[in-house]
Amino acid sequence: MLNTRLIAAPFFMTPDGSLNSMAVSSDRLASDDPLCGTANLTAYQLMSRHALIGLLDAQGHSSQGQPRVFLSHFNADRPRDRCTVDIFAQRLAVVVHSARHYAPWQQGTIFQQALSRHWQRVQTLVIAGGLSSQQFGIHLASAVAGRLADLSVICSPWGADTALYGLAQTCRSPDDLLVLDFGATAIKRAIAHRYGNRLDMLSTLRVRDFSLDGQIRAPQLLAILRQTRAELPGPMAVAISLAAYLDHGHPFDYHAGIYSRLRQDCRHLASTLDRQWLPACGYTGLALLEHDSAAAALAFQFHLPAMMLTLGTGMGSAPCPLV
Repeated sequence: MLNTRLIAAPFFMTPDGSLNSMAVSSDRLASDDPLCGTANLTAYQLMSRHALIGLLDAQGHSSQGQPRVFLSHFNADRPRDRCTVDIFAQRLAVVVHSARHYAPWQQGTIFQQALSRHWQRVQTLVIAGGLSSQQFGIHLASAVAGRLADLSVICSPWGADTALYGLAQTCRSPDDLLVLDFGATAIKRAIAHRYGNRLDMLSTLRVRDFSLDGQIRAPQLLAILRQTRAELPGPMAVAISLAAYLDHGHPFDYHAGIYSRLRQDCRHLASTLDRQWLPACGYTGLALLEHDSAAAALAFQFHLPAMMLTLGTGMGSAPCPLV
């Protein structure tokens, strides 16, 4: 049952390839961007949910402090909404340009050098995640494409649920499969039917309702699994994406992220889930465990190098599998 990588990708992501911590220059930002001229910027400061909130506040937007309201009511015909998406598009173009020319990666570890070469070869960008939802994501992709003439930029039709579809389509189980996307803010859940061709969505859980001191550890994870099991018609296998970088099914030893400390609760996370924690909660086992951006990338395959960018609480990336 257990499988931590079903489709070959150029490499799996590690913490030292994080876009969130990548330094970017503000001299390419739009002149009307509140962050233009700010020193020591990172991609997180430009493209996260927090960054969108800051931009809406700086503009005095009617949806300030309410990014969900802004995304669900976005209208490109409104000048202030159009200005917001244009600024965000320029920011994303700056992040992509930085990734393709980032000297610390070009001179860094073997993985970072491979990542840098991949970014230089990328021909397609896929945008997914909560900030790509609905009309805002479509207009964002179009606006970014206009700024990156040598790249094709598309918006995932599944938005914040892309990782769920990536898990379901990769596992392609003939039996019902539970797919879970453990993000930094929310836990998205669905039952995949018919080889992953149909998803029935379950309600989204808030991470803050389960976390302890800002962390999800084994007791909290098991509580989420038990609550979800009570909502299912019967036992089934589980495919999981996690907002944590994974080293062959176990979190890397780094301090960022609310799930990284799960490495301290077991010897190997994927094996422990498959053999102990999931059976104890009434499931049949683990079908797949993947980093959340990599799970989203699994929903798309290309003949030429492509990169998945997930925009949400933070900014994630992963190479899309090659056909």
